[in-house]
Amino acid sequence: MLLVACSSVRVTTPAVADPTNPFRSGHTLVIPHGGGDGLFPEDTIYAFEHSLAMGGEVVDVDVALSAEGVPVAVHDATVDATTDGTGAVRSKTIAELQSLDAGYRFTIDGRQPFRGMGLRIPTLREILERFPDVLVSLDLKDLGTDIIQPVCDLLRNEHALARSFVGSDGDDQIVEFRRRCPDVRTSANLPDARALWAAAAAVDAAFAPAATIDQPPYQAGGRTLVTKQRLSYAHAHGVAVLTWVVDDEATLRTLVEMGVDGIYTRYPDRLAKIVASYRKAHGR
Repeated sequence: MLLVACSSVRVTTPAVADPTNPFRSGHTLVIPHGGGDGLFPEDTIYAFEHSLAMGGEVVDVDVALSAEGVPVAVHDATVDATTDGTGAVRSKTIAELQSLDAGYRFTIDGRQPFRGMGLRIPTLREILERFPDVLVSLDLKDLGTDIIQPVCDLLRNEHALARSFVGSDGDDQIVEFRRRCPDVRTSANLPDARALWAAAAAVDAAFAPAATIDQPPYQAGGRTLVTKQRLSYAHAHGVAVLTWVVDDEATLRTLVEMGVDGIYTRYPDRLAKIVASYRKAHGR
């Protein structure tokens, strides 16, 4: 992922609201990546609570399965990177996962301030119930097909369909998710995104996007992927553009002024201040 400094040229195009798509709110959504994982232990209730309190507007959850097949909030295939435990997430029961210290490995300024605070790995159900009125971005980290139905059922049972979407690095997994759960909103997979941007380049007015959420990095491979022209085309076709993961203030400001629909960031406090300043200056 590239965090590239912006140019001196400022484009001031406000984000456009769409009543059919909650991720097109009319301003740039502050999306704390994993709950703001530059500030707090990722994917914990503590991180979600505190990042929302500082201006975050979306709960961004990494989802894997426990040994029982229960969706839980974990980024990696193992618990080694974040907890005091070791081993694969899929090999551990909910009881075993929730006995671990989810703040154990988090380090900031050479300190580990969250050790022993009782932070644990939450289930997806706990998150949906704890934040019943907050937008939800789900990133499936377990790329198997057996995660599809449990996530689908939870979103339905918790009445979270209207405020959620599901994304994944597995192109085929997204296709299968749509087949099994057509009422659950999904993000564009890579073929979908390529088709969208090819249509934008051709200014194809008849193009019908496969998804109403696209999650491109701002820049990659030396190229800028999110441009004013692409953004305008996406909006004209009902697609919310949520870009990731951006932390430097200059680039955050450029994207807000461009009118992207949301930005994933490890430091939601920085982005929240920029969005608030922009909205105040433009009467939004």
